[in-house]
Amino acid sequence: MRHLIVYPNCSKGGVTSVIRGRARKNPEAHYDVVFFNDRGGRFAFEDLPNVTVRIVRQDRSTSYFNYLMENFSYSSVSVLSSPATSNQLVKFENCRVTYEFHSSDMSIVKEEIDQLEVDRIARFIAPTSVMTEQIRDLLPLRVRDRLEVESNLVDTALFSTDGRAEFFANSRFEQDANAIPLIWVGRFDSGKGYQYFIRTIAQLPEQYVGHVIVSLESDPDRADKFLSECAAMGVEDRVRLYLNLSQAQIAEAYRSVRDAGGWCVSTSLMESFGYSVAEATQCGLRVAAFELPVWDRYFGKEMLVSVPAGSVQKLASVILEEN
Repeated sequence: MRHLIVYPNCSKGGVTSVIRGRARKNPEAHYDVVFFNDRGGRFAFEDLPNVTVRIVRQDRSTSYFNYLMENFSYSSVSVLSSPATSNQLVKFENCRVTYEFHSSDMSIVKEEIDQLEVDRIARFIAPTSVMTEQIRDLLPLRVRDRLEVESNLVDTALFSTDGRAEFFANSRFEQDANAIPLIWVGRFDSGKGYQYFIRTIAQLPEQYVGHVIVSLESDPDRADKFLSECAAMGVEDRVRLYLNLSQAQIAEAYRSVRDAGGWCVSTSLMESFGYSVAEATQCGLRVAAFELPVWDRYFGKEMLVSVPAGSVQKLASVILEEN
C-alpha cells in the first residue's frame, strides 16, 4: 500500500509526530509526504525507510501532483491544513481525498472549511471525539456523516520508559546540576499559553528550572515576546530555550527530566490531541496540566495532575506538593 500526505510546513512539530506514528505502526506501507516550506524538519524521518519526504514549492505543486498521480496508485490521500491543495487533488478522478483537522482553534478550522470544496472530500477526520463534536456543526449538514475520529499514534519505539536519559549531561549551566527541571513543549502562540509556564516558574523556588522546546520560529516577534515575558517575571536565568529538536532528542529530554525528579508542564488552553502529554507519559514522566476535555480520553490518571485552566498558583502548588 502507498499513502500520500500533504502538509505545508516541514518541521519537527506535532504533524511530524502524526506521520511518524502512522509509518511506525504500518511498516509494510509506504508514505510519500509532500511539504511546501522547509522549517527544519527535512531529516525528521531519516530512520523510517517507509517514508519519502519531498519539499516542493507550492507554485510548482500542480506539476508535481500530476507526476505522482500518473506514476503511483494511492490507497489514501490525506491533506492537512491546506484547503487549496485539497481543492487541487479532488480534481484527479483516481484520488479520494481525506481532509484532516489537527488545529484546536475552531476559527482556523472554520476558515479551512469555508475554503474547501467540501462535497468532493471523501472523508474528514480529527484525532479525538472532542474535536469532531466541535467540527460537526461547522460542516454543511449534507457532509457531516463523512466526519470520523482517527486517533493519533505515539511512536512508542522512541517515546518509552527505556532509552537514553543524558539530555543534561553536557549542560553549560553549572547551576543546573542540582536543579529540578520542568519541560514545556509547544509553540509561541496564545493557545499554548507559554506565558503561564513562565509565571509558574516565577512562583517556584530557585532550584526549579524551565526547559522550553519549540519548533523553528519564522516570526522573531513571537520569540521576542517570550523572552520579554521571562525578563518581566525575573526568571530569564532559569529558563533554557531549545529550537527544533528531533523526536529522539525530545524523548531523551523527557526521560532525563523524569530521572531528575521533574515534570512536564502543559499550559495549553486548547488541544486537539496533546502530543507532548501523550509522549511524556509514555516516557514515564509525570505531567502537570491545565484541565482540558482531551485529557479524560486517554491518559493514565496516575501520570497526570490537572488544575483549572489559567490557575498558575495551583499549577505551582501541585508541583511543590508532589515533590
